[in-house]
Amino acid sequence: MASRESLHEEIRIMATNCAVCERDARDAEQNLGVALDLDGIAHPEDAFAYDLMPHRREFHRDKLLQKIQQWASHRQQCC
Repeated sequence: MASRESLHEEIRIMATNCAVCERDARDAEQNLGVALDLDGIAHPEDAFAYDLMPHRREFHRDKLLQKIQQWASHRQQCC
């Protein structure tokens, strides 16, 4: 199982590289009540339209949300 720190780094990389992942990560922050420290990550709206390509949307969303849920479960185990 990946460490909490490595999961967080993977989440930040995905959010940095893909506008859709960034938006999904921010939505997950609100839905799960967690803070992923995504400050400084922002994509222009045209990047969001480009990243909506079907292969990215389907693959990335499932992978990203799984990593965020794992990261959040680490937080609950620690505290």
